[in-house]
Amino acid sequence: MFVFQPCQGNRKSGVYRFKPGSSGFSLLEVLVASTVFSLGLAGFATLLLTSIIGSAQARREGTAAMAAASLSEQIRMNPVALDRYLNPPENISVICSGENQCSPEQQADYDFKFWQLELAESIQNARGLVCRDETPQDGVEGNDHCDGTGPPVIKIFWYGQGNVDIRESSQHRFTLEVS
Repeated sequence: MFVFQPCQGNRKSGVYRFKPGSSGFSLLEVLVASTVFSLGLAGFATLLLTSIIGSAQARREGTAAMAAASLSEQIRMNPVALDRYLNPPENISVICSGENQCSPEQQADYDFKFWQLELAESIQNARGLVCRDETPQDGVEGNDHCDGTGPPVIKIFWYGQGNVDIRESSQHRFTLEVS
């Protein structure tokens, strides 16, 4: 390796020459080391981005699981009004809280509408429904594939980051059979 050092005879002239046997790094070695370091940082940045996307998706899946479990518990506490969860009205007639006494059907309407609002707030653009389905693991947003037979099932649909290409969104589904 060679290092630029001032000439012995004239230090102020700024003339440099290679002095054999000197220690130090050449410009080529510094360039190679910088390239390797940059590639390592690029790999780390990709790993970090993938980790952030994965943790966000895991949070949405956990939120969907908790929301489905919550609605499932409400359905189990109000089995008389199961049909109202399966076929909810567009608008609710009574706000069932505090001193307002509600029928089981009104309570189901209120619970389901409130659940949908909380779900949409927790997971951006999420949609949830209750239906009877013999094969609950099918269905997509816009076509839930509820066949009208089988046990009641809660299905939640939302869009999130894709697994392969982070610029694309992919559709996700969470289902829970109400027992």
